[in-house]
Amino acid sequence: MHWYTGADEDQQVHRAIDELLSQELTAEQAIQIALLNNRGLQATYQELGLAQADLVQAGLLSNPVFSGSVLIPLDGGRSEVEFGIAQNFLELLTIPMRKRIAQSQYEEARLQVTVKVYDLAYQTRLAYYRAQAWAQRVEMYEQIVLATELSYDFARRLREAGNITELELARQRERYESARLTLRQAEAQYAHQREQLTRLMGVFGQDTQWRIAGRLADVPEKPELLDELESQVIGKSLDLSIARQRILTAGQRLGFNDATAWFDELELGAEATYEDAWSVGPSWSVPLPLFDRGQGRVARSRAELRQQQERYSQLAIELRSLARAARIDMELAADTAKHYQQIVLPLRQKIVNETQLQYNAMQAGLFELLDARQQQIQAGEGYITAVLDYWVADAAIDQMRLGRMPSAGGMLDRPADRTMDDGAASSEEH
Repeated sequence: MHWYTGADEDQQVHRAIDELLSQELTAEQAIQIALLNNRGLQATYQELGLAQADLVQAGLLSNPVFSGSVLIPLDGGRSEVEFGIAQNFLELLTIPMRKRIAQSQYEEARLQVTVKVYDLAYQTRLAYYRAQAWAQRVEMYEQIVLATELSYDFARRLREAGNITELELARQRERYESARLTLRQAEAQYAHQREQLTRLMGVFGQDTQWRIAGRLADVPEKPELLDELESQVIGKSLDLSIARQRILTAGQRLGFNDATAWFDELELGAEATYEDAWSVGPSWSVPLPLFDRGQGRVARSRAELRQQQERYSQLAIELRSLARAARIDMELAADTAKHYQQIVLPLRQKIVNETQLQYNAMQAGLFELLDARQQQIQAGEGYITAVLDYWVADAAIDQMRLGRMPSAGGMLDRPADRTMDDGAASSEEH
């Protein structure tokens, strides 16, 4: 991370970013660029400066009030001059309480900045994985387009020779055109994922021509055990820490309002009056608690404290549930990916091989061979989706172990990770 301040170090950071963008980006490098260059995060760092300023302000007394007046008698007598200076003395007594409130708010701001850092890293990782997945899907759809184009060209030649009907030719063309449309949609999805990652990294201009490295990594042979995940999440949670800090702040505010319920101002000072001679003496002013005895402020503070306590309890429940859901997602994705890898993909390959043998022996037609090949490609697409689901769930679990609840766009938002079922289905039905 780097906080831009206009110093020479800023240029060094820019040079490091340029060097990273000149090579194929890994997920970790994309996250590094985002943490260094995202302007929204830079704005978040300023929250610490604002909270620090509030903390300093809480330790300062307000400026004393100087007043003066001149009374000129209408009958031509001597003028009367008055001067006064007053200071809210109660502020001096309440400075420690106000500083404790501001310190608590500063700690919350510090935790919030950490949360923003974790959120940005998490969102960048997700965007990177999804860009990788859509790049692989584009490759798959290109193969499907090629296969259906070959099938359509073959069908046209058969139709010209009078060996198939016009209906069969139309079916083959519909498969080809549907595959082309699906490819175009996949290319658009990939472009959108690139743009999302570009925004998160905070780059523009020529820097948007970055290249992504490799493909999604396969699911590990032995995924890690998640038996202690729930307790780990509760023990590390920054969200719970922020909730606790808000409870402390609400408690400090309640104590302050309790202490100043009856008298929230107490001004002490001095006054000087000149008529025939100067007269000097002390002055004070105290509000009379006839109507407002601070009942509203105290009641509001108590309600705020209870509100923060209930939110803390609810958040703990949600975190436990999310930990269990993340474990389910990860285990399901791992099982699905392994099922594709160990069973579905080998079966599809076997079907292609057997169909090729039958085609060579003239026991199967070219359409059947192309169908088998297309279905093999679509099985590969299902495998990509399962692998992406695994890494999305893995990123969510890492985020929770760091102490942050997964933010929007993560494991609960499955439609963003899905393939375009309508286009794929239309190609597979025939």
